[in-house]
Amino acid sequence: MSKEAIKHVMATIFSAQNALRELAPEFKWAGMGNVLGDYGEYICIKEYNLKKAPPGSDGYDAVTETGKTVQIKANHSSGTIGFRGVADLLLVIHVDTKGEYEEIYFGNFSQVLNQTSFSARDNKHTITITKLKKIKSQNP
Repeated sequence: MSKEAIKHVMATIFSAQNALRELAPEFKWAGMGNVLGDYGEYICIKEYNLKKAPPGSDGYDAVTETGKTVQIKANHSSGTIGFRGVADLLLVIHVDTKGEYEEIYFGNFSQVLNQTSFSARDNKHTITITKLKKIKSQNP
């Protein structure tokens, strides 16, 4: 399947989600979870020339040509991203309603980890998109 065909399907999903919000506005209709995550991984692996991590890899989704581990996160509407585990690099993209993406952050994982909040209840670190963009601007 081509990248354009997959992008078209994602745009269709987002369009359907907007229709659901109009039909039943009392619900958020924002729970795309795995579809968005899978799309983010697909795009990043293709566009950044990464290799998909083996199934069951802990804390990372892909590997660079030089062997560095990469945790990939895709964002659509949330002001934060959350993650578990540790990798060498963190790659975060924003996906719009047409399936297009833009890089929010691609860089050192530990630099981001040092600026996160941790929830023991969820066993998850979170960071705002604003803070990620600031880290990126300070380390181009």
